[in-house]
Amino acid sequence: MTMRRPLVALVSAVVAAGLVGGALARGDALPPTKKKGVLTVALGLGNPGFSEGTIAHPTGFSVDASKAIAKRMGLKVRYIDYPFARIFVPEPKPYDAAFQFVTITPQRKRLVEFADYEIASSQGVLVAKDITGPMTLARLRTLQVCAKEVTTGDSYVQNTLRPKGLVLEYPDASEALLAVAASICDAFVFDLPALIAAKREAPDRYGDVVGRVGSTEYYGPVLPKGSKLLPAMNKAIKSLRREGVFKKLAARHFGSALTSTPAIR
Repeated sequence: MTMRRPLVALVSAVVAAGLVGGALARGDALPPTKKKGVLTVALGLGNPGFSEGTIAHPTGFSVDASKAIAKRMGLKVRYIDYPFARIFVPEPKPYDAAFQFVTITPQRKRLVEFADYEIASSQGVLVAKDITGPMTLARLRTLQVCAKEVTTGDSYVQNTLRPKGLVLEYPDASEALLAVAASICDAFVFDLPALIAAKREAPDRYGDVVGRVGSTEYYGPVLPKGSKLLPAMNKAIKSLRREGVFKKLAARHFGSALTSTPAIR
């Protein structure tokens, strides 16, 4: 017995050292973020269904998706508010990734890094309460259309739809929604999921989401150019998408209208 006790003690010490070493290795292997062990996420508050509430207590698809991705990467998450239009400005960023349902485009890829996509959708059209009846592209062109600045919705309105009147551009989706509610705008062209969420939250404030326009768009997190975090984030997103996590989150926040809304022709 006296001979075995030192051996047991030695084995225990080796196992303990191995556990400590393993913990350190896991810590050292964490993805490279601004703050070790923490994913700093930029949100744009005031976007229905995607990011609402306060930075201390945000809600929405972007919030839930970022939490799922951070957890899969072994990270905690911290949120900051950051203007959408500044995401593409070439300057130092205070975040690791922006989760602002940004459409992946070749032009934007020249300025930032895009992680893999979470969900796909398109632009939609929300009309004011006094706009009724069937909607066609020809009719839409005759209406007072509004859009959010520096978005693919704005680009579609200006370059493809080309309304007959002046397009009203707003810096935030919340301002454009107020204009639709007051019938300053007849129709707001914006991301379909956000318009569906806005209508669901305040059904008596607006008319209908009358349809979708444009091509399919893919939404992905935005990272600063050259970010070393990209491979780890892509791995997490792909695994979550295979498991159907993002589809479940989209169904929770946007409902069946995300896939059943018809195209305007």
